Amino acid sequence: MTKLKIKDLVMMSISLAMIIICSKISIPIGPIPLTLQTFSVFIVALILGSFKSFIVFSLYIFLGLLGLPVFSSGGGFQYIYMPSFGFIIGFLFSSIVVGFASKSNKFYLKYILSIIGLLIINLCGVVYMYLILNLYKGLNKDFLYVIEVGVLPFIIKDFFVVILSCLIYSRIKAVIYKEEYNDPLISKS
Repeated sequence: MTKLKIKDLVMMSISLAMIIICSKISIPIGPIPLTLQTFSVFIVALILGSFKSFIVFSLYIFLGLLGLPVFSSGGGFQYIYMPSFGFIIGFLFSSIVVGFASKSNKFYLKYILSIIGLLIINLCGVVYMYLILNLYKGLNKDFLYVIEVGVLPFIIKDFFVVILSCLIYSRIKAVIYKEEYNDPLISKS
């Protein structure tokens, strides 16, 4: 088990707040609103790594299901019946995969794992949406419809978000993981 330091807990708290804020920036364009949640998934997973980002996304889901309005359309246990809830579950699994690239200096690895993470989000979301629409709501929709509604309107934005999050992380990584102070006023004893 990894022991969490105070710095880790602070970074995790800030990341949770960022996820919640990104979920509230929402443009309703159908059954799934356009949000910045996918950006938060990639940047949080890259910053925190697999283990800590998994904890943060687990806490995010727990708080939302508990009733805190952290999801784009609120919160509460009834949220599991929303067609878009599968994408939120996908955030959890995607963060594990994307987090593996957190310490790598290879941009292509961050990009590839983020693309795989995006595929995981969309796969979880499409399967879940299909099941909710057909089994729970009884709407008799096929997978093509679910892909047209749940993935296609967002695909360009999502690829842009993958590239942007990898670029931003590459720029801020040195600051986040800086171990030494370059301040001459701080003595190194």
